Amino acid sequence: MKRVRQWLQIAVSQAVGAFALAAVLLLPVFFSPHWLLPGATYSYLFVIDVSESMNVRDPPNGRPDESRLDRAKDSVIASLAALPCGSQVAIALFAGSDTLVLFEPMEVCRHYPAIEEVVRGIDWRMAWDGDSRVESAVLAALHEAGQRGLDLIFLSDGDEAPHAFVPHMADLLAVQGKVKGWLVGVGGPQPQPIPRLDADNRIVGYWTAVDAVREGFYPNLAELVKQAASPAELERSGALDEVQEHRSALNEEYLKLIGASAGLGYVTADSPQRVASAIADPGIARHEKAERDMRIVFGFAAALLVALGWVQGRVAESREPRAEERMMRSGATPDSRHAVLGPQRSALASFTQP
Repeated sequence: MKRVRQWLQIAVSQAVGAFALAAVLLLPVFFSPHWLLPGATYSYLFVIDVSESMNVRDPPNGRPDESRLDRAKDSVIASLAALPCGSQVAIALFAGSDTLVLFEPMEVCRHYPAIEEVVRGIDWRMAWDGDSRVESAVLAALHEAGQRGLDLIFLSDGDEAPHAFVPHMADLLAVQGKVKGWLVGVGGPQPQPIPRLDADNRIVGYWTAVDAVREGFYPNLAELVKQAASPAELERSGALDEVQEHRSALNEEYLKLIGASAGLGYVTADSPQRVASAIADPGIARHEKAERDMRIVFGFAAALLVALGWVQGRVAESREPRAEERMMRSGATPDSRHAVLGPQRSALASFTQP
């Protein structure tokens, strides 16, 4: 009996010690420990299309009010969260034919809140040019990425104004292989009207074929539109059927041609998670020493100690002797106990009877 009690005391003390040690191991987690360790890292320039066609609400599997620009930003944020510590990231915008870098490369884990805030704050009103020439913008983005030693992630619907379907491959082939990366197609495959937005990003109208002609995309129709008494009736008459710039769809084939010419991969932004999975490409990863987040190591060790303490507590409970087992070890049995108590019960009964 004494040995059992001693064993129980030791087991309980070990369980308590395991829980206490687990609590101590969790303390470094609150200080975000980082160690310099070798491993895979990525270095990316994310370029986001902010042209007006990115305001179309048609991303696959999206919310009713989710625009292409919303999907592009969500895809970048999901990618940032998936990149390992030590990765370098810069953000840029595309409008017209230029790429504007917002800030120089920053380490993703240490500066994640700041980078995320910048991405969430990107707005279509930041565009400095109403037209969009994707091929020229990709060339500019490749140049910006190459200057900084980065790979490229270019997010766009591929819609140009005026529309284009075959890139000038000579310029792209000249830079093929110098920068790795992905073109990310954003939007749905069916042409949708391009919305006009107010200051609160509410749709107040849509671009029309007449607007596209007035922008100068169809000089042959400019005089017809100018002389029309009712532009709306002119559009309904079918005279402007060749005009398509007021509607927009994901130009996937065009983006694939640009990507193949420049040596870039292609992925459709069906979901932010798909984009995040695609850019974690082992073929693009750079193997170098970088600061790694060690919180998971301390957390896992603490979890193991908690599990060990719980198991020890359960074992101690299962081995605690019951009353019958203690009687058997002391030499008493239920029958002998009854034999001892029997005469006492008989005497008590005779005393209480009248």
